[in-house]
Amino acid sequence: MDEKENPWDLNAEWWQNSFTNGANAEYSEQLLPLVVELMNGFHKVLEIGTGEGQIIRALSEVSVTAVGIDKSDNQIRHGKKIAPASVLIRSLAEQLPFQDSFFDAAIACLVVEHIEKFEESFREVARVVKSGGRFVLAMNHPLLQSPGSSWVEDWTTDPPEKYWRVGPYLREETSEEYFGDGISIPFTHRPLSRYLNALSDSGFVTTRMIEPQPFSITEEDLKWKNEILFIPRLLVLVCEKSSGSN
Repeated sequence: MDEKENPWDLNAEWWQNSFTNGANAEYSEQLLPLVVELMNGFHKVLEIGTGEGQIIRALSEVSVTAVGIDKSDNQIRHGKKIAPASVLIRSLAEQLPFQDSFFDAAIACLVVEHIEKFEESFREVARVVKSGGRFVLAMNHPLLQSPGSSWVEDWTTDPPEKYWRVGPYLREETSEEYFGDGISIPFTHRPLSRYLNALSDSGFVTTRMIEPQPFSITEEDLKWKNEILFIPRLLVLVCEKSSGSN
C-alpha cells in the first residue's frame, strides 16, 4: 500500500505522540490493564492493528508470546526501534500470514472501525486461533458513540441539566474523524448487530460484554461528573472460538 493512501502511515507520528508511552490515560490506565487481564492464561497471542506495539509489549511483560500485525510500515518501524525483540509484521487483517490454529488468542483494540473488510478479518482470526481460544474485540461503543452523538446542555431547567444525544445508530457510514492539526482518520460506524452476527458467522461465541466506565474527566466537565460517568465510550466483547469451528 502506497503511503499516500494510508492515513496510518501519514499520521503515525501523531499517533505515537498522542496515544503511547502514557500520553493517553485511557490507554495506559484502562485498556492495557484490561487486555492483560483478559489474556491471562493464554500463551501465544495475536494483536490485529498493533500500531507500534504497545499492547504486545505489555503482554510480553507478563510472559505472553505476542505477535502484532499492522498495515502501516511507519508504525512497525517505530515499534521495532522501541523494542527490537518485538514481533511486528506488516499485514492486512483479512490476509493473515499464519497457519491454521497457530494462536491461543487474538485481540483487536480500537481498530475494527478502521477495517473495511472486517467480516473477512473475523474469519481470518477464527482460522488462526485454536478451538476454545479467545478473541477480544474492543471498540468505540457502537450505540452510544454513533456519529452525531454528543452532550446537550439544557439551560432552561433549574439547575441546568446535561443529556447525551445519540446519533443515527442504524445508519452504517464511513466518515472522517478529525483530531485537529490537520489530522483525520477514516472511521466506519456500524450497528452492534453487524459485529455480533459476523463474529457468530465466523465461529465465535460472545461470552462476555464489558462497558468500562469513562476513565478521565476534564476539569471543565467536573460539574457534569454524575452524567458523564454513566455514558460509556468503549465496548469490549470477549468471544470464544467454538469447538465445532474449522
